[in-house]
Amino acid sequence: MRIGLLALTTVFLLFSCERSTSKMEDEVDKETEDPLVPETEKVLKVGTLTVDSSPDASLELYRPLGNEQFEPGKVPFEFNIKNYRFGKENPISMVVNSGNPVSYSQAIFSKEFNTGTYRAVAFLTDRRGLALKEYGNYVDRDFLVGNSRPIPAGDEPYIMLNLPRDGQELAKDEQLIVDFLVIGGEMEADQLEIEIEIGDFKHKTSQMETLTIEGLNEGEHVLYVHLLRKDGKSLVNIFSSVRRLVIVK
Repeated sequence: MRIGLLALTTVFLLFSCERSTSKMEDEVDKETEDPLVPETEKVLKVGTLTVDSSPDASLELYRPLGNEQFEPGKVPFEFNIKNYRFGKENPISMVVNSGNPVSYSQAIFSKEFNTGTYRAVAFLTDRRGLALKEYGNYVDRDFLVGNSRPIPAGDEPYIMLNLPRDGQELAKDEQLIVDFLVIGGEMEADQLEIEIEIGDFKHKTSQMETLTIEGLNEGEHVLYVHLLRKDGKSLVNIFSSVRRLVIVK
């Protein structure tokens, strides 16, 4: 009787082990067939927007002069605009030290600055507020306020990000527009590329173009726009990468 019970127990244990082993193999096969992929890589779609072309429009900056030094307070800006319907409907946009763009409907104005070193990029836009990208449509200038030192001299290209604005809010089904300029270099001749990064999602382009991104989930997203060299060499200037917070509601 004991021998029969022992044999029955042994058979039951072997059957249980086989079922457990089979279950583990099924789970391993399932994980192998359906690997985990970050959600952002599954849903984000990248497109492009066509920006109006205005090769004859030009923007010149008379002041500040290059590395001109000012006392803390008001700094004068004086622009000259040609072949462009300048005014309230078509203002100048200006970004200082990679901040959000500010629009100005007057060619001569002043702006308050504290002590520091600044780089201003002014540019013309199309009817939708997208940066015009022809040579002469934009201009940049470094200047100093108070006891500050110039940005180290160098010929490295850098980026100016027009859109999105930091802290910009979007509806869930709204496209995120990424609009930028590459200044001081040519994308093809200098073998440059732009990398867009949001969480685990990355997208690269070798064109100076306006991108759209669809599929962001509700919540806060940190967008990085990097200017890179295709040969892998790093750009060391502080304006080669820009960060923006985007909120989807």
